[in-house]
Amino acid sequence: MRKLFKLKVMACVVFTSTLFTPSSAIASGQSIGTLSHIHSVRAFGDQVILGTHEGLFRYIDQKTVQKMSPENFDVMGLAVFGERLFASGHPGPGSKLPEPVGLLISNDRGKTWKKSGLQGEVDFHLLESGGADMYGVDSGSGNLLYSKNAGKSWVSRGKSAFADIAVNPVKVGSALALRNGKLISTQNSFAKSSDVKSSLKISSLDWIKNSLLATSGKSLYKSDNLGKSWKMVSNFPEAVLSVTQSEKIIIVILSTSLYKSVDGGKTFKRI
Repeated sequence: MRKLFKLKVMACVVFTSTLFTPSSAIASGQSIGTLSHIHSVRAFGDQVILGTHEGLFRYIDQKTVQKMSPENFDVMGLAVFGERLFASGHPGPGSKLPEPVGLLISNDRGKTWKKSGLQGEVDFHLLESGGADMYGVDSGSGNLLYSKNAGKSWVSRGKSAFADIAVNPVKVGSALALRNGKLISTQNSFAKSSDVKSSLKISSLDWIKNSLLATSGKSLYKSDNLGKSWKMVSNFPEAVLSVTQSEKIIIVILSTSLYKSVDGGKTFKRI
C-alpha cells in the first residue's frame, strides 16, 4: 500500500489521515485521503471495515473506501461478533445521538444502529465482544467494564492496564489480555486473573472459534492451548501492529500496509 498507514498506538489503535495516500474519489466510494482519523480495522465476513472519525467504512482498495451507514458518528470503539456490529464514540455533525453515544448495535451490517445502553455516559475506545461476553475500556474513567449479556448491563473491574483483550468465543468468563506485552488470563471475567508464561512479547490478540492469534515483532503466531505455547504462522516485512480475523479472512496490519489471508494463514497477500 506504499505509505498507507501511520499509526499511533493508544488505548486503541488510532490511524491519522496521513496513513493513506490521498487520491481523488472514484465512483465506487470516496478517497481514503478524505478520512481524518481511522481508529480501528476489523475483519467482517470477507470484508475489511474501518471505524473512523467520519463513520463506518468498508475498505475497497488502497485508494478507496465506501461508507456503510448514513449515521454520522465518530466510531472510536468497534467490535464484531458474527453478523453483529458493536460501536461506541461521539456524535458527528447533524447527528441526534447523545454525547457520548454509549454502546450502539447494528444487526444489518452497519446500515442502521440502535442504542443499547450507556448513552451520554461512556465512550469506549477499546471494545471487544465474544457474543454475550463483552469488555470495554471507558476513555473517561479509564475503567474496564464487563457485560455478560451483550451490553445490556455492565460491571466495573476498576482501572484498566490492558492494551488488548481477546474473548474466549466458546467459554463464558474466559479471556486473555495484554499488559506490557505479557499475557494475562482469566476464567471469571477479570474478577481475578493470572499471568501466562510466554517468551513472546505480544503486541495484539484476536480470538475466534478454533483460532487464537497473536502478533509479536514481525511475526504472526497461533496457539492451540490458550496461549501457553505458540507456533509461528507467517513473517512480514516489518513489525506487525495488529491482527483481526473472521471465519473467512485474516488481516494483518503493518505500519505501511495491510496483508490478507483467505486460507487460514497459509498464504498472505498485500491488499
